[in-house]
Amino acid sequence: MRRDHRPPHPLLRTASVRALEHAALAVTGPGALMDRAAAAVADAAERLARSLPAGTPVRAFCGPGNNGGDALLAAMMLRERGFDARAFELAEACAGSNSPADAARVREQARRSGMTPARIESLAGLRELLDPAPPAPAPLVLDGLFGIGLARPLSGLAEAFCRLVDELRPPLVAVDVPSGIDADTGAIVGGPGAAAVRATLTVTMIADKPGLRTGAALDHVGELRIEPLGVTGARSDGILFTRADAATLLPGRPRDSSKGSFGSVLVIGGAAGMAGAALLAGRAAQCSGAGKIWIASPDGPVFDPGQPQLMTRSVNAPFERRATIVAGCGLGADSRAEALLARILDSGLPMVLDADALNLLALCSPAGHGTLPVLTPHPLEAARLSGSEVGEIQADRIGAACTIAETRRAVVVLKGAGTVVAHPDGYWAIVDSGGPALATAGTGDVLAGLIGGLRAQGLSAWEAALLGCWAHGHAADRWAAHCGHAAGLSAAELPELARGALASLHFARNE
Repeated sequence: MRRDHRPPHPLLRTASVRALEHAALAVTGPGALMDRAAAAVADAAERLARSLPAGTPVRAFCGPGNNGGDALLAAMMLRERGFDARAFELAEACAGSNSPADAARVREQARRSGMTPARIESLAGLRELLDPAPPAPAPLVLDGLFGIGLARPLSGLAEAFCRLVDELRPPLVAVDVPSGIDADTGAIVGGPGAAAVRATLTVTMIADKPGLRTGAALDHVGELRIEPLGVTGARSDGILFTRADAATLLPGRPRDSSKGSFGSVLVIGGAAGMAGAALLAGRAAQCSGAGKIWIASPDGPVFDPGQPQLMTRSVNAPFERRATIVAGCGLGADSRAEALLARILDSGLPMVLDADALNLLALCSPAGHGTLPVLTPHPLEAARLSGSEVGEIQADRIGAACTIAETRRAVVVLKGAGTVVAHPDGYWAIVDSGGPALATAGTGDVLAGLIGGLRAQGLSAWEAALLGCWAHGHAADRWAAHCGHAAGLSAAELPELARGALASLHFARNE
C-alpha cells in the first residue's frame, strides 16, 4: 500500500516483543539486554535530572520481574555517576526465588554493593519517600514495578503508588511501559477506574508498542523514547502513521490538468437543523483538493454564502457515475434517510459513511459493496456497529476497529485519542497526530469531507483514510501549539487549517 520503499514505523504487540527478546537472549551474553536497557534508563534519567534542582535524589521502585531489574541496575549506574540513588520494593510485589535470571543477577550484584532494595510496608512509608518534608527536594522517580506482562489491576501499595504520583506529580521515568498500562491496547489494566502510573518520560525497550500510542495511555506515557537494545528483525503487527508516511501519499498535481482531473464529491446530509454538518464536510472536501463538490440535502438546497463554489443538487437526482459520496453528516434518521442510505450502498461508488449513516448502517446486516467504503465512527458509533458497549471498544481500540473492518468489509477509522485505521484484510495503523483540540462538534464532519476529497482524487480507501486522519489531526495540533492550549477550536476553522497541513507535506517530501 506504500508508494515508496522507506520502512514504516513498526508497532509490536507483547507476543512479538517476547519472541524478539527470546531470540536476542539466545545470541547475547547473560545480562546483555538488561545492561543495555538499564543504561538507556539511566541516561534518560540523567538528562531529565539536568532540568531539576541540584541534588535531586533518585528513587527507583523495583518490581519482581525484569522491569524491576532494569530499574535497580539503572539506579546503581546513577549512583556510580554521583547521584543520590536508592532502590525500593513494595511489600506486596517483592522479588522471590523464581525471579527471572537476569533480574536475579542484578539483585545479587546490588546485594554485594550494599544497594539491596529497601522494603516499603505502608502507605505512610510510601508518602515519606515521594513527598519528603522540606527542605528535602522531591525525588526523581524510576517506575520499574510492572511491565508488559501485567494481567490484573494494580492494588494495595502499587495502587497507592499510582495515586500518590497523580497527586504529587514528581518527575518520573517509566521503564518500558508505565505500570498499569496494557502495552497491547493502551487501556488501563482493570478499566478506567483502575490505577496506572503517570510518567514524565517512558523509555520503551526493543520496539514501539501500540499500547503506548492510543487510548488512556496517551495521558500516562509522557515523552516516549524507543531503545532497540541492538535487537533487530522486527516484523510489525501494525504501524504508526507519521508525517513522513503522509508525505508519500500526497496526490500529485500535473500542470496539464483541470477540475475534472481531481474528482467530484457528493455530500449527502444537512437535513433541517443540521445543514452546517454537510457544509463543513463540503468545505473540507474542497480544501483537500477535490475538483467539484455538491451538497445534497433531503430538505432542499443548502447554500454556503462564504463558499459559493459548493454546488447544490437534489438528493433524488441520479448519482454522478464517477462521484465519491460522503454521507451521514446531518443526514437524520427518518425513513427518507434510510432510503437514501440504501441507494448509496447499492450505488457501488466510493463512499465515506459518517454520523447518522453509521447509526443507520448499524441496523443493517453486513453486505458487500462495489468498492471498499470508509466508515468513520467515534467509540459510541463503533459500539452500535459491533453490538457492544463503549467500554468494550475503548478496552481494545485496535481489536474493535479490526473486527468492525472485517465484519463490515470496510476501512474503519475509529476516532479518538490515537485514531486507529483498520483494513478488512487485517492490517492496521495508529495515526500519529490529533489531540483534545478536536473534541468539539463538527470536527468529525470535517474529517469525513477530507477523506472523501482525497478518495475522489484517486487515493485508495486505505490511503485516503490515513492521509485524511493525519491532516485533520495535524491541523488541530498546529492550532493548539499556536494558541498554547487545546480549548476553543471551531470546526469551521478546521478545513483551512487542514489545507495548510496538507501543504506542509510538500516540504516533508524533501526532508
